[in-house]
Order: sequence, then structure tokens, then C-alpha cells
Amino acid sequence: MNREAPLLVQLKQFAIQHEITLPVFSDVARQLQDASRSDTYDLAAIEQSIDSDPALAAEVLRAANSAFFGGLAEITSIRAAIMRLGFKQVTNLAFMATEKNRYSAKQPRINGVMKELWQHASACALAGEWIAKRLRYPQIAEEAFIGGLLHDIGKLFLLRVLDQMSANNPLAAACPIPLVREILRQAHADQGHQLLQSWNLPSVYLTIVRDHHSEVIDPQNLPMLIVRLANHACHRAGIGIEKDESLVLAATAEATLLGMSEVALAELEIILEDVQSVAA
Repeated sequence: MNREAPLLVQLKQFAIQHEITLPVFSDVARQLQDASRSDTYDLAAIEQSIDSDPALAAEVLRAANSAFFGGLAEITSIRAAIMRLGFKQVTNLAFMATEKNRYSAKQPRINGVMKELWQHASACALAGEWIAKRLRYPQIAEEAFIGGLLHDIGKLFLLRVLDQMSANNPLAAACPIPLVREILRQAHADQGHQLLQSWNLPSVYLTIVRDHHSEVIDPQNLPMLIVRLANHACHRAGIGIEKDESLVLAATAEATLLGMSEVALAELEIILEDVQSVAA
């Protein structure tokens, strides 16, 4: 690693030279999301699609039985999960389960940051979905869920690059974690936006990824406002890489623009305790 070049510059150069990218969503995830948007779907085919991957099925059942979705009886099959939680919720859980596999690294130090990042991404997804439904915007609950899951994907990409760079470079492997965290904060929005552009994802997600830290807030962009509020709530709860227990959710512009009452915000903080059981 060249000591004279900033780490971010080296990461970008390494990614270009080695053609590093993140794969687009898995085939199963895309199939399930397409089915969830359809007026008709074949329940048996969806069951088979999830059950064909034992690890995926196990993860969906684990999440469905977590404290966040806890019911009186244990869910033991994908069909039972769909019956209790609904098809859209189960497809979101399956989508989240396929994404979880991305968040791992060969370097132990980087893997630790990856795990924190996964906790944050999954919590933001579920919190965003909850906020949309709590505010009676069920039509954008899926956008809030996916937007929350993807908003920090630029951090995932940069960590993946650093992990590969560290394999044969002792200086990169010894890079201080506080410096890595600062690079992630500075560059993840632009890197994530570029990545999603290459995937040709809908503009709603590109905007969320690019502007979720922007000082200028579009009051008409409800999915963005919801993801930003979920992000703040996770920071306050200490879920993820960045933590800010002093943050007052009721004082945020997002809570004001969404019209979130103090009661609803208190509920949000409570459900975040259970959300972490889904993302474990």
C-alpha cells in the first residue's frame, strides 16, 4: 500500500484494477420480489423456491420466529410463515436472508465491522417498513424496506475492496479501524450510488443511497424521509457502526416532516430492541 496516497484513493484504484464489484441480488431474491409485486402468485412455487435452499429456508424460519414477529406458536414451515406473516413479509425476510451472505470478510477485523454493518442495514430495513405501516403508508412499505437495506451499501463495497486488498498487503491489513470508519462515512453515499447505477435499480433507491445524509431534504420524498428516520433511530439505539445516544428523534427534521408523534417514536425505539433479534 502506498503510504503517500490517501486510503480512499487506493481503494478506488484497487477496485478498478481488480474489477471488484458486488453481485446483483440473487435469483431467488429477484424471483420473490417480482412475485410480491404481482396480483397473482403461485404459493406452492414460492414455497418450493425458498425450500430448495435449506440455508435460506432456515434463516427465514429463524427470523419469522424472532421476538420481533413472535407469536404464540412456533412457525415450522414456510407455508405457516406465509399464513401468519403474509406473503410480502416473508418475501422481505427471504430477500434479507439472501443479502446477509454478502456481509462477511476474510480479515477478522474487517469481518467485525461487516457484522455491525449488517445489523444496521437489516434493522433500518425492518424499522423503515414498520414506520411506513405505522404512518399508514403501506403502499411504500416495500420501498422503505429495500431502501433501508441498501442505504449503506457503499460501505459494504468499500469494506469488500479493503478485505481483498488486505489479503496480500500487510499495510492495508494493519490499517487502523478508526480510519476505515472515517473513510466509510466520507465516501459510502457516492460509492453506493455508483454501484446501484450499474445495477440499473429504480431511481427511488438511487436517491436514497445518494442523499440519505444530504443537508437538503425533499419533504415530498416519503421513502427517503422514512429511511433517514430509521437510520437516526438505529444510531440512537447503537445499532451499527455509528452510535449517537444523545440524538433526540422528536427533534429531527424527518420526524417533523413525517408527522411522527412522540408516542410513535417511543414505539419505534422499543421495537428496535426486538428488531435486532431478526438480524442476529
